[in-house]
Amino acid sequence: MDFDAQFGVVIHQDFIPRHADDTYAKIFGYNNAQEILALKSILELIDPESQDIAAHTYYALMSGIEKPQVRSYINRNRLGEVMNVLSIEHIVEWQGRPALQVTIVNLTRSIQLEQSLQQSEYRYRQLLNGSIQGVLIHQHFTPLFCNQALATILGYPNPQSILALPSMLDFIDPDYRTRREEALKNLFNHQTKPYPVEIKCLHHSGKPVWVKLQETIIDWDGKPAIQVTMTDITESYLLKEKFEQQIHLDYLTKTLNRRGMTTAGKALLADSTVQHKNLYCLLMGLDELKQINHLFGHDIGDKTLIHFARQCQSKLADADILGRWSGDEFIAIIQASSNKIARNIAESVRHSIDGIDLIDPETGKHLSFSASVGISKWQENDTLDELILRADSALEQARSQITNQLVMV
Repeated sequence: MDFDAQFGVVIHQDFIPRHADDTYAKIFGYNNAQEILALKSILELIDPESQDIAAHTYYALMSGIEKPQVRSYINRNRLGEVMNVLSIEHIVEWQGRPALQVTIVNLTRSIQLEQSLQQSEYRYRQLLNGSIQGVLIHQHFTPLFCNQALATILGYPNPQSILALPSMLDFIDPDYRTRREEALKNLFNHQTKPYPVEIKCLHHSGKPVWVKLQETIIDWDGKPAIQVTMTDITESYLLKEKFEQQIHLDYLTKTLNRRGMTTAGKALLADSTVQHKNLYCLLMGLDELKQINHLFGHDIGDKTLIHFARQCQSKLADADILGRWSGDEFIAIIQASSNKIARNIAESVRHSIDGIDLIDPETGKHLSFSASVGISKWQENDTLDELILRADSALEQARSQITNQLVMV
């Protein structure tokens, strides 16, 4: 880049400034670093519309959901003037506690220059080519300009290979193409304002790439066009996805936990492609788990739960969902075309543990265990809670008789 950028450094914990240099202070219109350290929170320096994003990003970084990276923000100096800055993040230790070190690059002059360069296509292209973010300019999805950074994000050897595509929709995942077409239409009709969106693209190798897009209407050769700024967020997206999966899984049985089951169950009921009249809820309780834990220890009890979860999973279809509902209870929502088939599935689950043989490592004694099952069928306008409540009532009836029973309501 051929402009003189200003660099300043601040270290903060929960946005409370712990260290700043004088350059950082002067970028924001303060005289020295001490005036920055006197602030209650450096969130005051960020545009109000971006403060929630900055706070979310901080906690995602400190919790490990996201990794430090380079981001762009709109800040305000001491006089309230809007500033465009680049934020380079590093997690450091400050007095024995983790903190976030941010190197701020003042891009205000470069942004102003970029706007003025619209009258000079050559200089404008040179500036975009130097961007660390991917930049694409298109008219109705036909690529007109692409920099090397964008080609690299998508796995293409050079910008020319992107420009050779008939449409930029070719590298957007099919599930997102209609939405991008609608967004472009609304943007040109001034029905929406430009805002960042996260979409799934296709790498040249065929692998998925998650990117953040910011779209702006510009003038290109005297005609309106769309400038797309692209940032690769695949790594942070996958970390976030992995974290989301972990908080919905039972640590022991690797089935869904109560939270995960509730989320998956509600999604299933909301799915318009699912025949709700074919939905059944199975609530399954291990009859002897408390006794096994008491007599042989929780290690054997844990093995019992793991064995039962595996057997349940083996009897269910891929479209069915299974989770651990409480200490000795598992829940499944299955799809079956009749009450008879649903009962048969439940019976196969209940009897799947008949052949399992656990041995007490200390005594060598063979342990046997059984399960009781309650079944409920989906009724018109059922909520997930109502469906589960009836299955729970059926399980109580089964357990109030003798062990190893099945009751359907």
